[in-house]
Amino acid sequence: MIKAVVFDLDNTLLDFMKMKNTAVDAAVSRMIFSGLEIDKENAIQKIYSIYDSKGYEYQEVFDLFLKDTIGKVDYKILASGIIAYKKAKESSLMLYKNVNETLFSLTKMGLKLAVISDAPSREAWVR
Repeated sequence: MIKAVVFDLDNTLLDFMKMKNTAVDAAVSRMIFSGLEIDKENAIQKIYSIYDSKGYEYQEVFDLFLKDTIGKVDYKILASGIIAYKKAKESSLMLYKNVNETLFSLTKMGLKLAVISDAPSREAWVR
């Protein structure tokens, strides 16, 4: 008899990559608006290259990106990118279609539900 169902979080219950793509795009657009001189697609490619080497939860991606791109961290550009990233992240982080209904149905069946994730604890809880 099944007593519990365990789910992964990212790309199982919610569309992590859609959120990541939307947030990075917004961050790059805002950094360019704030004075960063770089082609947008080139900037996005550089950021994902950092994510590929450091992990998709790497918290200093924009610092490293700016050091690589302009030789230093310009805090005006950095702050504008971080703020845009966080706003876009919050607005685009959504559950996949039918997740709410499925979880509710499983709960009504008396099953215990759990979520696991390989994301750092803080980031997983925020999502």
